[in-house]
Amino acid sequence: MVVIRPVNPHIFDAVFQLDAGFIVGSVLILLLSALAALAMARYASGRFETNKKKTALCFTVFGVCVTLIMICFFGCTAIAVKGIFLAYILAFSSFEDVKTRECDDHLHLMIVIAAFIGTDLTNLPGMILAAFFAGGVIVLSKLIGKGKIGGADIKLAAASAFLLGFDRGILGLLAGTLLAVLVNIFKKNRKAGFPMIPYLAAGFTAAYFIQG
Repeated sequence: MVVIRPVNPHIFDAVFQLDAGFIVGSVLILLLSALAALAMARYASGRFETNKKKTALCFTVFGVCVTLIMICFFGCTAIAVKGIFLAYILAFSSFEDVKTRECDDHLHLMIVIAAFIGTDLTNLPGMILAAFFAGGVIVLSKLIGKGKIGGADIKLAAASAFLLGFDRGILGLLAGTLLAVLVNIFKKNRKAGFPMIPYLAAGFTAAYFIQG
């Protein structure tokens, strides 16, 4: 059974009681997150030749919002930091997929590395199983769809499922796939391809908040 984890019940107490450790930790994480978003935006705007100001604004707003949500759900913990890393990598992967219909291999590797943040190694077998299952589902979809799904989609699905574990990984995969179908089912030219990673990213990010 899986449930959506409620907002950390102690977070508001910490704020109203001026818990110094919580406030300092939250501000530090927010600052580092904003700096990371700006660095990522600068790299993205230079590489993909986009408007620097708009790209910086979008990435920064996204980063701050994601960080606040992660802190609200998980507090100033390793789990929150891992969630921020995942959301950032998935966001950049989505941006790259929209611009180029590709996704660099090092992004998938970064997700795999982030998976070990605050992770009990006893969960490793389930994580590996999740990666193979999610990747296998995408490969099967690729075969059925006669090549419309790219290799980057397969790698990202496997890496994200590895981080999330079996239950959340499969739920994220299903959510992302369903979202892609619902958004694109009414397209006039259904034979035309579309970037799949943004939908998978949304599904996997949402699944991160589900706890067993």
